[in-house]
This record gives sequence, C-alpha cells and structure tokens, in this order.
Amino acid sequence: MRPPAARSTPRAAVREGPFRARVCCGSGCVGRGALEVLEALREAADTAGDEPPVAPSAGTSGCHGWCSRGPLVEFPDLDLLYCGVSPDDAVEIVERTLLGGEPVPRLLEADPATGSHFRGRADNPFFAGQDRRVLGRCGVVDPEDLDHAISLGAYHGLQRVVAGLDPAQVVEAVKRSGLRELGGPGFPVGLKWALVADTPGDGRFVVGNGDSGDPGLTVDRTLVEGDPHAVIEGLAIAGFAVGARQGRLFLRSEHALAVARARRAVAQARRRGFVGPAVLGSTFEFEIEIVESAGACTGGEETALINLLQGRRAAARPRPPFPAVRGLWGRPTLINTLETLANVPLVFGQRDDGPGPGRLTKVVAVSGAVARPGLVEVPLGTPVARVVEEIAGSDGRDRLRAVHLGGPGGLTLGPDDLETAIDHDVLREAGASLGSGGLVVLAEDDCVVRLARYLVAVCAEQSCGTCPPCRIGTRVLLNLIDRVSSGTGEPGDLESLTRLCHHIRRTSLCEIGRAAPMAVIGGLERFRREWEAHLAGRG
Repeated sequence: MRPPAARSTPRAAVREGPFRARVCCGSGCVGRGALEVLEALREAADTAGDEPPVAPSAGTSGCHGWCSRGPLVEFPDLDLLYCGVSPDDAVEIVERTLLGGEPVPRLLEADPATGSHFRGRADNPFFAGQDRRVLGRCGVVDPEDLDHAISLGAYHGLQRVVAGLDPAQVVEAVKRSGLRELGGPGFPVGLKWALVADTPGDGRFVVGNGDSGDPGLTVDRTLVEGDPHAVIEGLAIAGFAVGARQGRLFLRSEHALAVARARRAVAQARRRGFVGPAVLGSTFEFEIEIVESAGACTGGEETALINLLQGRRAAARPRPPFPAVRGLWGRPTLINTLETLANVPLVFGQRDDGPGPGRLTKVVAVSGAVARPGLVEVPLGTPVARVVEEIAGSDGRDRLRAVHLGGPGGLTLGPDDLETAIDHDVLREAGASLGSGGLVVLAEDDCVVRLARYLVAVCAEQSCGTCPPCRIGTRVLLNLIDRVSSGTGEPGDLESLTRLCHHIRRTSLCEIGRAAPMAVIGGLERFRREWEAHLAGRG
C-alpha cells in the first residue's frame, strides 16, 4: 500500500467525488455476482487507509445492455469500463483506479483483432456505434434514486405537458414525432392515442405492456430495471393525452428485479406528486397499478392481455372492436409497449430535440455468431450490416450464413441482403414485421432450418388455442419441418409447407399465428437449397 503522502491528492479528489465507480446491478450482472463485487469494493475502500472512507464513491447503475461481459464496473469520469470483474479484483481497483486514477488493463475489453484494449465507452465499438436515446440513462442513473433520475432529466417532459399543454396538443406532438409502436407491426402511436382520446366514454385506461413474446428480447425488462422513471413518465403523459385516470404497468413475475424496482419507482413518484390525485399540483389525476403475470400472455397480444388483466384466461379475441374502443372492462384502453412509452418523454424534453422523422431509434437485441452480443440502440433506417459488422463484430468464424431480423414474424436475410434497413416499412414491404427487435446472426455452421423450426415452436408454445389455424396449424407445421429436416420427407413436402404457411398466416386470429410461419416462408424463398438438402438427407 502506498504511504499516505503519495495518495493524498487522489484521496482529496475522491472526497470531492470526480472518480465515482458505477457497478452495474441489472439482472444479468447480478446473476454473475455484481452485488458481491459492490460489497467487496466498499469493503476495500473502507480499509484503504486514511479518512474519510471512499465507500460512497462506489454506487449502482442499471443494465448497460452488455450482460455477456458482466459484472461491469464503470468510472465515467476516467472513461474506464471494466468487464468480468470479480470480488477478488476489488483491492486492486480501489488502489490503482479509485485512488490512483490509473486503469487495470486486464479488466478492460480487448479487441480480438488487434489485442489492444478498449478503455471505455468512447472507443468501444459496441457503445460508440450506438445512438443511445431511450437507453441514454440506462447504465448511468441509479434506478432506485429518484433525485438522481430527476437530475438527469426525468419528469421534465411531464412537467412541460401538465404546465403548458392541453391533451389535444400532446396527441398532435406525438403524431408529428412520427413515433411508431415499438413491438408488433409498428402502428403510428399518435393515431392510436387519438383514437382512444376521441372514443366516447368515461374511465379510460392506459396499459404499459411489458410482456414481449419474442425469444431473447430483454429491452422492456432492461428499461424497467435500469430507468423505471422513463416508463412511468411516458405512462403518465399518455394518460394525460387520452384522458385516462388509471394506468396499469404489466410485468412478468419472473422478472423479479424489474418488478421490485418498478414498485419502488411508482411509490417514489407518488410521494413527489408525479402520479397521484393531483399530478404536480394540477387537476390531472393519474394512478398506476403494477400487475404481474405468470409469463403466459400469448406473446403480449393486446386482447389476451386485457383478458388476463380482468382475471380471465389469456386468450385472444376477434377484432374489431379494438381495445382502443372497447378494452379493459369495456372502456377505451390505450396499450403501448414499455419501449414505446420510454420514447414519449423525449418528445417533450427540456430541449426541442425530441424524436422526429430521421431521429427515431430502435433497440435491437443482437445475439448469435457475434463478438459483442447485447442490446443495441440505433436510428431507424440503419443497415443491418452496420450493426452486425461494426457494432457487434464477428466472433471469428469464417463466413456469415444469415441474419434473422424481427423475431418470429421477422425476415431471414442472406449475406447479400445485409444492406436491408432496420425499419418498419422496409420489413412490411417484405411481408414481415420488425416486432420487438431481435437480431440473430448465423455463421456458416449454423442452420436456417433449425432456426425456423425454433421460431415456429415458440409461437406454437404461446398459442392461446382459440383459433384452429394457430392451435392445430403450428403443430402440423412443426411435424412437417421435423420430417423434412430428418430426411424422411416426401418430394412434395416443401410445397405442402408453403401452402400451410400461407394458410396459417391468412386465417389466424392474432399476430402470434400470423407470425408463426414467417421464418419458414422467408427460409424457403432465400435458402431453398438448404431445405432441399435436408429433404434429401444431406442437412
């Protein structure tokens, strides 16, 4: 340990607070031991020597979206981000970084191509290539500290709305922003709000849907864990715009950390007057109730969600009437995903730089054959190639075979299609949907037939069973895929697959059934040789 005189200046700097360590305490890092790392850092700081102790300089943050490298410890003032930290590293971190202001090179992320180290976010392509707007406070704000969130801009938009706008102006501003529903087919949010606001009737509801059904998607959970006040603020602004006094925040019960932080955040917001009987001293009344599900809500389908909120079986129902007209308890009901709601405060922030055409972003969950998997936020219209090649990077395997964009209802792209834009309209023209934003990269030794089979199986498992095309058709589809992939199929099976897929897509009641065959349809169009090889026993 250095003598006291040698570290007196850094110690004074620590006391004033410029070197603050943020330990990521999202569920991914917590599962890898982040809480033990935080405790070890505080103990090491306590026993480092001179008074006052530096323990307050080790705080918590929400998820950075890079769980594969956790536990993460960041020193933002030094632009340092440590990966894979263990409690055994605590003493060295305190001595070298917290006190000395120097990095610990072995804890920095290494560039697999050159072997050099990325110091922090600024030079790390995973973060540097993003446009983090919705995720801007995730990994920065302490998700359990309302004052910290306010200092970083939380509830500024709600204050502007309540103090200076009427509901019609709020709806019009959302229309102008061009914001689309971030999940499902991408319906314009402003039009949806207007429909709810213009529907006659009292007792409207606003529901935040945190039950995304796409496999591997964690954006809604990450937002609630990392920046719950962004979701609450968006829900309150939506309630003001459509004339709702009650909101429901629908979360999966297995996301225990997200549920706990949401409950804490709602209680904090109520004590400060951001929700409650007189929001910010106005006549606007808005209460939020948190509802937990068992994770069986038919992929977050809106009508199934309403049934579940009413204590019924989570089954879809025919539309119309749409939930905007006749939803929860028969009242006009606005349902938005949590990512959509977290975008809303950006429209009404302190500065007039909210989202608009050309400024909207989408969070995509990148996984598969990449060096840096995780949650990535990029502007809508970004080519898939930029996310795969520049942000996520190759995992070292020789050749990329395919990229699947958009969850079960998405599109499987070949190596020559990677300039395809991450955009609602582009995917709709191809008959697919962006959905919640999954992006799975397949290498040369991966199989597009197995991927298609997996995505169909996800939809079959989530089927509520109401309509035969989904309940029965997806099971028949799985059997046909298994017969083809095992090499025991018949020459006409690929044509049978095509006909069945289009029938399921055309006749299913809701988006779950309509999305189920998309991976097979796209695979047969772009990768028919692989399907034929499986059929011939060479898969």
